[in-house]
Amino acid sequence: MRRDGSATGYTVIELAVVLAILGLALTMAVPLFARHLTGAALDAASGQIRGALRGARSTAIAEDRAVVFQGDSGGGYWLDRQHFALPAVSGSAPAQIAIGDGGRITFYPSGGSSGGRVLVTNRAGDRVIAVDALSGRADAIR
Repeated sequence: MRRDGSATGYTVIELAVVLAILGLALTMAVPLFARHLTGAALDAASGQIRGALRGARSTAIAEDRAVVFQGDSGGGYWLDRQHFALPAVSGSAPAQIAIGDGGRITFYPSGGSSGGRVLVTNRAGDRVIAVDALSGRADAIR
């Protein structure tokens, strides 16, 4: 209360209007944020798979033997007979992997590979990783 007897502050109606505006803003922002998280999860899964493909090529060269990469539709991949799971974002299924032309990519000691494309998908969309047959390099296309 002020010295002259009048009260300062906000009325209940003013507080209710501010809370209503905040609620409306959150209602619009939360779905956008959730979509961003699933897109980030797809990028992370794609990056993890590119790293695994590059590691498979390096292992094939270093150990002078063939190394096989195979996708798992359940949300992971097989690399040299060992299964790796892709992480899931809270409340959503992990990304799925599909490999064209035979379902597997073999990396050879020469540095080359059988080549192919790896498709990584989730609710946010898909990413394609191309593996060059001559060089064995794994690069993201989209």
